[in-house]
Amino acid sequence: MKKSNLAGWKDVFSFTLVQTLKSKAFLISYIILITLSLISMPLVNKIFNSGNEDVNAPSPIKKVYVYNSTSLQDIDFSKLLPEENMNHILFETASEEYDTLSKEVEKETTSVILTITEDSNMFSLHFLKAGKGPVKDTHIQALGNALAKQFQLLRINASGITDEQNAMLNAKIGTSVSAADVNGEIILKEDTSISMAEYWFIYGILFFVLMANMLSSTQIASSIVTEKSTRVVEYLLITVKPLALMVGKIIAMLFATLFQMVSMVIALFVSNRITSVIIPGNSSSMLEQFLPKDIFQNINIVNILLCFILVMLGMIFYATLAGLAGATVSRIEELNEGLTLFTITNLIGVYIGLGASGTLVGAGINPFVVFAFLFPLSSPFILPGAILIGKATLPLVGIAIVLELVFILLLFSFVAKIYETLILHNGNTIKLKELIHLSKTV
Repeated sequence: MKKSNLAGWKDVFSFTLVQTLKSKAFLISYIILITLSLISMPLVNKIFNSGNEDVNAPSPIKKVYVYNSTSLQDIDFSKLLPEENMNHILFETASEEYDTLSKEVEKETTSVILTITEDSNMFSLHFLKAGKGPVKDTHIQALGNALAKQFQLLRINASGITDEQNAMLNAKIGTSVSAADVNGEIILKEDTSISMAEYWFIYGILFFVLMANMLSSTQIASSIVTEKSTRVVEYLLITVKPLALMVGKIIAMLFATLFQMVSMVIALFVSNRITSVIIPGNSSSMLEQFLPKDIFQNINIVNILLCFILVMLGMIFYATLAGLAGATVSRIEELNEGLTLFTITNLIGVYIGLGASGTLVGAGINPFVVFAFLFPLSSPFILPGAILIGKATLPLVGIAIVLELVFILLLFSFVAKIYETLILHNGNTIKLKELIHLSKTV
């Protein structure tokens, strides 16, 4: 790949970037993405917290009718509810038939029926509430939890078990298995598995990178095909080398996509801040609720820079592949067929990343996960998230970056041989075998 082949790429870059940022399609998609980011946190808060009740608010339940058919009689239920938000509830032994009383409860709406049954020393608490009214399932659940906790203590006291005996019966029994070498020394094995919160964090970054990658790469491919089909490329090649044309377009599209992605992140944090301030009862931010608790200790300048380098190198590789795919077709209608290799390569990288994420949850770091971290097709998707949760070492990240650079240089070397022929090609879509044959003959 000669240096002269890249002459003029800066002009292509500046022209393509300006035209892309001014285009109606880019502006519309940009507005949509920013709008979605701004409303995302209020929507998430609405979805996950819409049914939440204030745990300290007085329960709307006023009276509980009790059917007690157990061996524990004469229970003073009012003493079983020390909670302030439930100490107003009245307990009354039911004297009417169940069906008759259930009809009355349907009318009263603030009363419930409690049926306590016993079977082989197993006690069950069943509640019945009105179909409509202020009493919700959450209120019944809170009442049931409070009664069940105190009812268990009542059973223990009725059985004559002391507090010391109860503590002994409920003492936790822990077991541990250790491995030893031939000398009898304990082999320490570090737990490198991740939590589900960390898994979804990695998944979110993977999806974010995939979206940015697909957005920029498909724009590059469609731009090249459009210029080929309208014969604009023939005029451009008078002053610019073919490889410089593709490099300029790739970098311009990456800058445009990066601008969109950074704007989305900023809008997301703004949305998160607004949600935590203006929505009542939201003491902590939505991001704090869903992000892993120790995530912020791994967010520093070095880790952010490493993540940025990995993502950008991955996007350059895939964008070059998309540009090559765009040059193999002559009409925009054939673009999907031409992007088959690009799509398959993308899916391979994504699925390896997803597989490694799932493996991290169950088994922690193993040879397959290390392979996913280092493999240039998957490392841009999985490794940034692993860095931010502290599961990737600095030497491993360094090796991954070197491997990505090697892959990019090999791809550029391949593209440099055939791109001039491809960009002027008009006819049927060029297949992979023909590309390899062309690289050997040029």
